[in-house]
Amino acid sequence: MKTIDELLGEVAAKLNVHQPVSEERGKSEAVKPAESALPKASENPQSCDKMTLKTAKALAQAVEYAAEKIGASVVTAVVNDGARLVCLEAMDNSYIASVNAAQDKAYTAAALKMPTYTALEQSRGGALDGFTNGNGILMLAGGEPLMCGERLIGGVGVSGGTKEQDALLARVAAEVFKAL
Repeated sequence: MKTIDELLGEVAAKLNVHQPVSEERGKSEAVKPAESALPKASENPQSCDKMTLKTAKALAQAVEYAAEKIGASVVTAVVNDGARLVCLEAMDNSYIASVNAAQDKAYTAAALKMPTYTALEQSRGGALDGFTNGNGILMLAGGEPLMCGERLIGGVGVSGGTKEQDALLARVAAEVFKAL
């Protein structure tokens, strides 16, 4: 399976979006910004204030492209800071069950302000000990909060691949959000 850095580089190049530089990557490896169908801060100054439909669609597009690269067919859900659905996209041949799972992962990531795999770990003797799945909470890999600094803007949920694929694709969406 591709690493997050490899996949992010491909997604950034495909979508012509500036890729954030992680500590592991040098600045020379970052993808330079270019003309793009994705919103930029200058076009969408509210992007860090609230989740817009344009931004949510851009995240779903990034997930779809990345999913195709790793051979997965997934459903992507994006919610706002109140964990209300903004965008839901299902790739061809994705599982019907993935629709609810993606929405629940997005809800969970936003509601708990943490990745869903972290919530799962914390429910097993950690800060969320005893917390269980249900009522919109789904603690399986594939959900990421979308943050602007310390402030929650929304969440993304991905379902339909393996747990590793779902986690990777949700991370791609979160990194693309940071780049926007």
